[in-house]
Parts: sequence; structure tokens; C-alpha cells
Amino acid sequence: MCDLGVCYERGEGVERDLSRAVSLYRQAAEAGNAAGQCNLGFLYESGEGVEQSWEEAVRWYRAAAEQGMPRAQCNLAWCYEYGKGVEQNWKRAVHWYRQAADQEDPRGMFCMGICCKYGRGVEQNWEEAVHWYRRAVDAGSAAAMCNLGVCYERGEGVERDAAEAARLYRQAAEREDAAAQCNLGYLYETGEGVEQNWQEAVRWYQAAAEQGYPRAQCNLGVCWEFGHGVAKDPAKAADLYRQAAEGGDRVAACNLGYLYETGVGVAQSWADAVKWYRQAVEESEPRAQYNLAWCYEHGKGVPRDLRQARELYQAAAKQGYAGAQEAADRMEKDGSRRRGGGFLRGFLDGLRGQ
Repeated sequence: MCDLGVCYERGEGVERDLSRAVSLYRQAAEAGNAAGQCNLGFLYESGEGVEQSWEEAVRWYRAAAEQGMPRAQCNLAWCYEYGKGVEQNWKRAVHWYRQAADQEDPRGMFCMGICCKYGRGVEQNWEEAVHWYRRAVDAGSAAAMCNLGVCYERGEGVERDAAEAARLYRQAAEREDAAAQCNLGYLYETGEGVEQNWQEAVRWYQAAAEQGYPRAQCNLGVCWEFGHGVAKDPAKAADLYRQAAEGGDRVAACNLGYLYETGVGVAQSWADAVKWYRQAVEESEPRAQYNLAWCYEHGKGVPRDLRQARELYQAAAKQGYAGAQEAADRMEKDGSRRRGGGFLRGFLDGLRGQ
């Protein structure tokens, strides 16, 4: 019943019919078939063929998980991780990820690595994270290859080794992992662990960008803006920055704002510059804080607001952005002079009136 349900869900050998798939999965699930329970849970999660219900998804994932099915254990763990259909609980998430990991499940081991890295549901332990990533890598997890590469690039839980990071990124990148493709591109950009090569950087940024990876879209945009590894094309850079910014990349939003400020690659527009700077500021991007502060100071795209400008300069300064502290200090001094001047003028005017 479950296998036939898969055929109907995917349209393999039969016309795709999600209602029929649900019926077959339910029959299998009620008969105690773990795969049927897990598959039915996923349809309730996605709302395909049934009304979406996280509670029903959890119910069926739990039934399959308790029978020892790793995929269901990971899915149930994910529900606990994000509070979907159950109260959010990191310890319960770790419990189920570990159940899957102990069966050599790649996703379970990878997720255990993440939990150990960030101290979610367990005590933070870089070495333990590396242990789980390595096991997941041995099981063929491309995501684990990428994350283990990050550990080697940064020296987290292992001795720093950029060449080993590059090797792991390449393994994952060749398996179409977008984060690894972007990370490998960055190593080619900087020449860490590999010979510096802008063309290779562009190649890997492009591969990740085509998968919709925002950071790669931003980095590729920088290449097009400045002509690194490609012919300089600010308009193409603007398009890539926009894609990345719409995907939530704060650096791309700031970069796009600056193109609108300067009128490079796009029609000059202070309003649009402010719009994108604001988006980046919401994610605490220091350069955007500085640039938006300048807009408020000079009344470009927004009404002039010196208090807001000073606060933004101070926010950028707290993150160590070059020139921000000097700008904040300058505005503070200018404000003091204005306040002092106003008092003195009022005092003298009062004397003249006597």
C-alpha cells in the first residue's frame, strides 16, 4: 500500500493523485507501517492531498519515529526544533536527532553536529560538532562536508587548515551544495587554501547564485560591479544585488543602496538608496547604518534628522565601522555648539530688551 501510495504521490506509472496517495498511506499507517506513517506525516506537513496540520504531521512522525525510522525521527526532531505542532524543545529535538544519528543516518548526524556547534539542547562543544560532521561526511552528507570545511577554515574544533577546507568545500560543491560552492568561490577570491583565481571564484559564485543562494548572488554582484573575473557591468551587479537583497542578504541591500545613491548601474534615486539602506540597517549592517546616517544628516531621501543621524553613526561605531565614531563625535560637538549658541542668543536678546 505504501509503495503504491508513493507512485500516486509522484505520478510514477500512474496519473498523479494526491488524494489516492493519502488514502493508501493512511491504510498503511493504520496497519502500523512506519514508511506509510512518515509519508502521511509529510503530506500533513506540506498540506498536499489533505488540509495542512502540524499536529497531525507530528502524530504520524512520532508513530514512525517510535518504530525506529530515522527519517521520521529527524522530521519529529525538526518539529521540536522549530515548535511546529509541539512546544519548541531543544532537548527533545536532540533526543530524536541522536536516535537517528545512532543509526548512522546522515541527516541525524549532521544535525547533531549543528546542535553541538551552537549549544542547542546540549552543551556547546566544537570537538563534538566536528565528530558528528565527520561521521556525516563518511555517510555522504554534502551539507556536513560544507560545515566541516567551515570548521577547518576558521579553526573551530580543529587546527585551522584552509587547504583542507577547500578540499571539503569542493567535495560538497561538486554535489551541488550551494553554501559550499559559495565558500569555495570565496577561497578562490582570497587565495586561501587555493591559488587565487577570480575566474574560478566567479565560476563557483555563479553555480551557487543559480541555485538562489543570496550570499553568492551578492558576491557575484561585487565581481560584476568591479570587473573581477568578468567584464565590468554595474547594471548586472545591481540585478544580482537586488536578487540577493530580496533573499535577505544585508550586504547586498547596502550595496544596492549605494548604487542608487551614486547612480551607477541604475537611475540615481535617493529614495531607493534610503529604502535599501533601511533594509540593511534592520539587519544591523554597519556600512548601511553609516550611509543612512549620512542621508539623515544631509536630508537626502529623508527629512533632515540630526538626532537619527547621530544614533545611526553611533550604532555603526559600536561595530567598529571606520569613520563612524568620528562622525558621531562631530555631530555631538555640533549639537553642543548649536545648543550653546541658542542659549547665548536668547540671553543677549533678553538684555537688549531691557
